[in-house]
Amino acid sequence: MRFVSDASHELRTPISVIQGYVNLLDRWGKNDEKTMQESIDAIKSETENMKELVEQLLFLARGDNGTIQLHKQDFDACDVVEEIVSETQMIDPKHIFEMDLNKPAHINADKQLFKQVIRILVDNSIKYTPKEEKILIRIISEEGSVRITVQDNGIGIAPEELPDIFDRFYRSDESRARKTGGSGIGLSIAKWIVERHGGYFEVWSRVDIGTRITIDIPKIT
Repeated sequence: MRFVSDASHELRTPISVIQGYVNLLDRWGKNDEKTMQESIDAIKSETENMKELVEQLLFLARGDNGTIQLHKQDFDACDVVEEIVSETQMIDPKHIFEMDLNKPAHINADKQLFKQVIRILVDNSIKYTPKEEKILIRIISEEGSVRITVQDNGIGIAPEELPDIFDRFYRSDESRARKTGGSGIGLSIAKWIVERHGGYFEVWSRVDIGTRITIDIPKIT
């Protein structure tokens, strides 16, 4: 019941914003170019946010009822990380991305779901890290496991909030979350994926210093 309530709340906000701008267009926007452009931009942004939220909700629903099939294959986790960082740098030139990848780091996993996990971690780092600050992605291949770390110099998380960050819809700071976007579902999706691959998370964070999230996932031996 809480999940349905939270999901309804998250969907209500973008719908209300879209409705407000549609009413604004209906009243004054037809003859005011500035109002029209502002409304169009806001509706496009909220529609994209709502689309992403619905996709996340559908993923969680499929995960809960056991209909997600894992299509595992052998690959080097370093190659996937390099690909995602390259894509991210084109979209976000304002942050400094540093990679420390110890090749090879072979794992057996669903490649698309693994990419989704890394993107979630990188996106979170971007949202909460000031521009021109560094985000480090490191991969270490150890005996029996591959450890993937995403570390930022962002706003950090208070110690008492760390146990809750993987809960659905949890956001440590509602006011900053509204500014940066996000629904509080990403990390719960990442946790679901990692656990289905026999892995787990380690999290270290300090307020105003940064956050380091590490995935430990079984290595191909």
